Amino acid sequence: MQELTFHSKRLSGQPSRRIRPRTAFTLVELLVVIAIIGILVGLLLPAVQAARAAARRVQCQNHLRQIGLGMHNYESTYRSLPWGAKGGWGQSWTTDLLPFIEQTALWDRTPQGEEGWATSNTPESQRLRELSQTLVPTYRCPSQPGPDYLSEDGGLIESRAMNSYLGNAGSNIDRDTYSTSTYLGMEAGNGVLRVTDCVTNPSQAPWPPTIRFQGILDGLSHTVMISETRYIDLNECGICDHFSLYHPDFDRGTGTDFSEVLMSLKHGINLQDVPKEVLESSVGSFHTGGVHALMCDGSVQFMTDSLDASIRHAIGSRGNREVYDQSVWQ
Repeated sequence: MQELTFHSKRLSGQPSRRIRPRTAFTLVELLVVIAIIGILVGLLLPAVQAARAAARRVQCQNHLRQIGLGMHNYESTYRSLPWGAKGGWGQSWTTDLLPFIEQTALWDRTPQGEEGWATSNTPESQRLRELSQTLVPTYRCPSQPGPDYLSEDGGLIESRAMNSYLGNAGSNIDRDTYSTSTYLGMEAGNGVLRVTDCVTNPSQAPWPPTIRFQGILDGLSHTVMISETRYIDLNECGICDHFSLYHPDFDRGTGTDFSEVLMSLKHGINLQDVPKEVLESSVGSFHTGGVHALMCDGSVQFMTDSLDASIRHAIGSRGNREVYDQSVWQ
């Protein structure tokens, strides 16, 4: 009789009801899942950071290659490289290279020549202030921390655009201004970008003359043209400023403080605990293990922190006929 009743309920279309147990995560299971996710994040985060660092290094290399292409186009046009710094005018190689790195509009607004624009109220002075406050992405390494803009000490110009790359003034330089009886200055450097005094004899061509590719006797692939520099906090090195385009310190008298755009390979790479005068004109980066260097042939190489001093001095000079295989100095 009971069996007939069961079948009759099914035949009448009434569904049978079964009580199922309720399912849910226990606290222990939830903690296990969270722990697994944490482990996976811990394993993946270094890989993500390494990938980002590698991407920034590639972008930095591309910036240097673009600068190198601009330098070669400049040399092809004028039959020489630009001056590294123009004492008395305020411009540098970073300014002269603008029309060759797709910054023609900015170059067209750049005044040329004449001393004293930094402190005057002329239209040219205003244009130079605007120039100094313009950030050129090609001159900024993506691995460089710190601000994109920094006000100069003394408040002469506010919000000046920063620069990540310095031209090679030589590997024999002791100071970042002109020579004295004791120290060798940047105007006498054995590198490829020279300092010139544009105001002492304005009726004559600036001296010393610029460097031509055929004057680089060590070979274009064995001589550094541009390298990286580190942003250094003003509290650590109050005079270690590396600005991008116009430089008021160049526009005073015959110029001074050329380490804003020029460096010396006499000193080591990524230095620490050294005098400020050495730190501001040395090369460095926030890449692990060394710095990128643009060679005169347009290639980009990596100079390690442990690079031997004799090799560093050789690739920093242009005319001593010192040639090293790149596998040795990397």
